[in-house]
Amino acid sequence: MRIVDLFSGLGGLTVGALEAARALNLDFEIFLASDIEPSCSDFYRHNFKDYIRYFHDEDIKGLHVENIPYEEIDYLFAGPPCQGHSDLNNRSRRSDPRNDLYLETLKVIKYLKPKVFLIENVPTVIHSKQGVVTQLKEQLGSLYYIKELVVDFELMGIAQTRKRHILLGSLTPFEDGILTSIYNKLGKKNLQDAIYDLIDIKQKTMFDTPSRMTSVNKERANYLYNNDEYNLPNHLRPKCHQKNHSYKSMYGRLSWHKPAQTITGGFGSMGQGRFLHPSQPRVITPHEAARIQGIPDSLDFTKVVKRGDLHQMIGNAVPPILSKELIIKLETENE
Repeated sequence: MRIVDLFSGLGGLTVGALEAARALNLDFEIFLASDIEPSCSDFYRHNFKDYIRYFHDEDIKGLHVENIPYEEIDYLFAGPPCQGHSDLNNRSRRSDPRNDLYLETLKVIKYLKPKVFLIENVPTVIHSKQGVVTQLKEQLGSLYYIKELVVDFELMGIAQTRKRHILLGSLTPFEDGILTSIYNKLGKKNLQDAIYDLIDIKQKTMFDTPSRMTSVNKERANYLYNNDEYNLPNHLRPKCHQKNHSYKSMYGRLSWHKPAQTITGGFGSMGQGRFLHPSQPRVITPHEAARIQGIPDSLDFTKVVKRGDLHQMIGNAVPPILSKELIIKLETENE
């Protein structure tokens, strides 16, 4: 199995593809991967060094794929930056210049002609002023069978309420209900299923320690635990959060018996969402956040030196279960 992973981040989709290759007893090669963020490119190279043929660590606009000797590609993945499309981006939403990066996948797909491509983003990508999804479909529609799908990761056994838009293209037709059949296979999990065994972990690495909390946030956290509450009352929130706010999850506590909210790079701050641990007065650790994303413990995070980098790469990751189960489904469907 030969893959390409653009905007690869820490390699969530690569992990899933590798796990699928192992399950299908196939050899595995990363023909090309690309990410401009040094922390991500260093992490990816370190963790997948045995499989990489080419890695591009500069602006993808400078990637001249035509200069790379052609090989037949099975799967191409791309996770262009989603912040430009996100509802959380109030400044430049819909017209953010980062939205154009979505279209940079076109030149690679057109040249390499992978058997299958998967482009992942936030559901609101369909509203970009550049019409990036429509443009890509129009330019590739004569070559590929293309479907737009919204993935509900909670239904794929990931213990968080994460939904993502994917554009799935294949040179051969594929089943309309491909996601439904995967959902039926996997089922739901809650937070206890994902992280309960990490409660008493003794390691003191950055990966297994939470971010420090301010004294006022410690008081807020203690209030929730002492009163067995999950939502912070208005009078204990910052004044800017007390009127007309709709983000009840901010400063909230997680429940063992429910999935987490969507993990973002802000999981180290209780002011960024519902990221307080269910039974300890602290925010979740990077290890716990990675587990909630479905990222396997086998990946080595020890060489990431900055906490901010660690949080962002975990928060931006695509749960590996997506590529794993789609590949297994497509490969067994075409046998």
